[in-house]
Amino acid sequence: MPDPTYKPQRNQSWSQNLVRALLVCIGCVAILLPAWLPNNTTVPIERSTVKLLQAFILAAAAAIMLGASPHAGHYRPVCRVFALILISAVVGEIEDFLSNILGWKVPQVWVIGLILLVALIDTIRHRRAMLHFLAIMGNHAATGIVVAALLILYVFNRVIGTSPFWRAALGKAYSTEIPRICKSYLELLACYFLLIGALGFSLTLARRKDHS
Repeated sequence: MPDPTYKPQRNQSWSQNLVRALLVCIGCVAILLPAWLPNNTTVPIERSTVKLLQAFILAAAAAIMLGASPHAGHYRPVCRVFALILISAVVGEIEDFLSNILGWKVPQVWVIGLILLVALIDTIRHRRAMLHFLAIMGNHAATGIVVAALLILYVFNRVIGTSPFWRAALGKAYSTEIPRICKSYLELLACYFLLIGALGFSLTLARRKDHS
């Protein structure tokens, strides 16, 4: 049996930290790419390029976690649960595109609820591994990146992405497009941070010493 007290190897080095910093900096610049891409003015930005990029990045993060699962040993459930949470986020991102642009009606709430239910059941079944990982994940740099993404989504975006903030800041120059555009790009940045966090966690979990 795998040792439940084993902590994933961290083997931090200046080169690894430099790579993480470069990835974050590149992502912060790359999220502005859709601003230079052609966009249909009749389709809101939240339902076009940026929205699809958000879904693609979250799907890539989920794929990374699923790919790390077979190599994670005792922490396989951790990878599966993280992947399921990311997949539910993908469903939430593409629902507008499928229903409003392609005309496909998707029961978003039911699909997301089912995915999260599976994640909850997996968490309960393997609660020992989950609790142990949650207890030690604060030692990993990826945790800070994931927390930053959550802060962007649920704290910073609630201010920058609102009309009252921009009305007060711009006065007569205010436009209704500004809050929505800022919110979309902040969400894109948060999705990129989640991708970097998933990559960091997957590499750490796949480097465990047990091979059972």
